[in-house]
Amino acid sequence: MELRPCCGVVVQDEQGRVLLIRRNGEGTWGLPGGGVEAGETWEQAARRECREETGWNIDVHGLLGIYSDPDTQIHRYPDGRIVHCVGVVFRGSPLSRTATPDGEAAELGWFALDQLPHPLFALDEPVLLHAATPEAAPFID
Repeated sequence: MELRPCCGVVVQDEQGRVLLIRRNGEGTWGLPGGGVEAGETWEQAARRECREETGWNIDVHGLLGIYSDPDTQIHRYPDGRIVHCVGVVFRGSPLSRTATPDGEAAELGWFALDQLPHPLFALDEPVLLHAATPEAAPFID
């Protein structure tokens, strides 16, 4: 099993809808995010991943939570790799769509937190639940 530092961002528009991507290969819906690269901060990685996967530049407002619970943060990818993600997830808002997505996402969509599409990317399920209850943030799970 691989341990991987990951980041993500809950991007919400003025109506409170969250930006999700439907991942190629798995077909699951989830938050923009991914691995932190050497020389990056958590926030830089979250901004980069969002721009690469969605084409959106974002404003980051703060920390939603830190996620590491093996019960919810271990994932088997279609290629057979098993990864335990230790992730930092931020809250953000869209600024402008200035790029073309990198192709990792088959589809993008804006969804109300009480009307999320299925199937959801399992690692993002606790994050999206927490996003709907912001008064208790930051979450450490």
